[in-house]
Amino acid sequence: MTQNAAVEKGLENGQDNAASAIKERAAKTVEKGVEAAQETFEQAAFQAELATEQASEELRKVAESGTKFVRENPGTAIVGAVGVGILVGLALRGRD
Repeated sequence: MTQNAAVEKGLENGQDNAASAIKERAAKTVEKGVEAAQETFEQAAFQAELATEQASEELRKVAESGTKFVRENPGTAIVGAVGVGILVGLALRGRD
């Protein structure tokens, strides 16, 4: 092997090592990005679940208080329902 061939072989090996190092760093960076994305997704899913539970609890409380009001004030509830029905009917009727 000539001296030039030995130098070229050394340069090729150096390039291969550099390419391998770059490839390895890129793979690690991608892996860290995937892990961060998974963690963010899990946190978002947890927050969504908490928000859903809170909203369900609030809706249950509103329905419960509405039921209580109707039981304690049936006449007022009927008059209110009739009034809302008339307003909705007028709004949907359109203009003649």
